[in-house]
Amino acid sequence: MTQSFQTTQKTFVDAIKDPQTFCDTDADHIRRMKIYQSLFFNNIDNFVSTGFPVLKSIVVKQYGEKGWESIVRQFFIEHECRSPYFAEISKEFVEYLSTEPTFDITLPDFAAELAHYEWLELDVSIRKNEDNVEFYQQENNVTAIRVSPYASLAAYQFEVHLIGEDYIPEQPAEEQQFYVVYRDREFDVQFTHVNPVTAILVNTLEQNELGMEIGQLAESLCQQLPQIPSNVLINGMNQTLTDMLQKGILLPVS
Repeated sequence: MTQSFQTTQKTFVDAIKDPQTFCDTDADHIRRMKIYQSLFFNNIDNFVSTGFPVLKSIVVKQYGEKGWESIVRQFFIEHECRSPYFAEISKEFVEYLSTEPTFDITLPDFAAELAHYEWLELDVSIRKNEDNVEFYQQENNVTAIRVSPYASLAAYQFEVHLIGEDYIPEQPAEEQQFYVVYRDREFDVQFTHVNPVTAILVNTLEQNELGMEIGQLAESLCQQLPQIPSNVLINGMNQTLTDMLQKGILLPVS
């Protein structure tokens, strides 16, 4: 590969990403480049807009469609995507926002967290089905449990599930917010807003992918939360396990 070809290739890519870098006097070259520019940008914009409808609605309400397009354009120009798959564009956008880039418009402080929450819903919905997933049945005698491969725990400073055009918080919540986003047995994506103790329970199970015996889990929670009386903690744990097994967040281990 010659240097001249590399230079030409980079110029071509830059012109697609950022139309302002393209300079040509040939009308046919300009026409064809506009087609490439429109095709690539519209594809990126469509994936990002589809993946983050709430964030987009907030930006559009405050700055109009041009404001949203400016964010997508800057992402397209600046971010070097590591995955060749279009399905990964939403994840790349979340990673880009997490770097706190400077935009021409002012995004709300919760933008990165809201984007992650919206991406997580999408991620859970498209996770590959696994053959060994058996949801809880009432007749099951459950002695060990694990987190469903279609469920993930997340923590945010903002109450992301409440955010929308009609609720735009200026300050984080007083306490850290915990969520489990999951796909139930009907393949519907759901979420549950959980307290810190339940978050510790789920996180403990997530660290043990093959699952844990219920007694082992109880012992671990008692060690992590010595300030809570063990009988109170274990009673609460059993109620939580039953609820999460029924929802499909947790699975029995045979």
